[in-house]
Amino acid sequence: MLTERQRLILMAIIADYARSGRAVGSKTLLAELQLPVSSATIRNEMAYLEDQGLLQKEHTSSGRVPSQTGYRYYVDFLMKSRRLPTELEVKLRRVFNHRFQQVDDLLGQVTRILAEVTGYTVVALKPEALDVRLSGFQLVTIDGQQNMAIVVTSDGQVTSQSFRLPTGSSSSDLQSLVSNINQTLVGQPIRVVLQSLSGDLPLGLERTIRTPAAFLQLFGDILARSIQDTVFIGGRLNVFDFTTDTNLQDIKALYQLLESPAQMRQVIGAANDGVMIQIGSENDDDLLSPYSLASTSYRVPNHGTGEIAILGPTNMNYSEVVTLLATVRETLVSELKEYY
Repeated sequence: MLTERQRLILMAIIADYARSGRAVGSKTLLAELQLPVSSATIRNEMAYLEDQGLLQKEHTSSGRVPSQTGYRYYVDFLMKSRRLPTELEVKLRRVFNHRFQQVDDLLGQVTRILAEVTGYTVVALKPEALDVRLSGFQLVTIDGQQNMAIVVTSDGQVTSQSFRLPTGSSSSDLQSLVSNINQTLVGQPIRVVLQSLSGDLPLGLERTIRTPAAFLQLFGDILARSIQDTVFIGGRLNVFDFTTDTNLQDIKALYQLLESPAQMRQVIGAANDGVMIQIGSENDDDLLSPYSLASTSYRVPNHGTGEIAILGPTNMNYSEVVTLLATVRETLVSELKEYY
């Protein structure tokens, strides 16, 4: 159990190291905390915190930096909730007040703004497409035999694919099929529609439509892509600002991890209604061990669960990040109800 003075010292070192990235010495702490004790007393307290595994020395300095254990103690016992600075509230309000056509546009803008204000890398996954429904299917002639099939889903997503008809055929030959799809399948969940289409739906099928069966395969291909899991990433290059890893292969592997929806759903912690913080080696994937990952889940009723996470250094500003994620989670849940 730490004394109040030891807690103040640990919090001050964590705050200073988050700002400067440099080890903190006793003289700096004495001037900052204005405690009625000597510099020697501060050094003794720092030595005690080091013995407890909460601080560690840097080889190039006589000062101390927080250890992973120290950060965990801070997050679990010392971190206080805080209000967002006014300028951050204004930026977030501006994003959510804008009317986007698609969920993807909203999440893309949210990740960009969060990356901009934190200087970290932000990852978002939209709610799993458990109940996304078919809203409409259209066929548009572009030029001659070149056509475009367009699928619109209930979350505002528009997915399209161009294709060619063989010479002697026209798009009017397919209109009855398009009309039938709109009359019988619109309003049904995409997953149900996919199950109702017979046969496999190859993603790389030939783009020249010669038969109604091939056209249905194209339709199924577009449907499958319309609910494909997607990762939205803001601040991709910010990783280079807080990484000490100069191995480009490791950075490449990290990017591949961040861009994989399935892997990101595995490494992001199950935060339920709160914000989860995974520090250093607490992360399940070794690629994330040099970093901290703060994440939260947001659930859209009757649809599914999405995630949003902030990847930063272990000396990230935890209190600000937690406040940001909590604020964004609550607003996303409210806003996304309008898109489904």
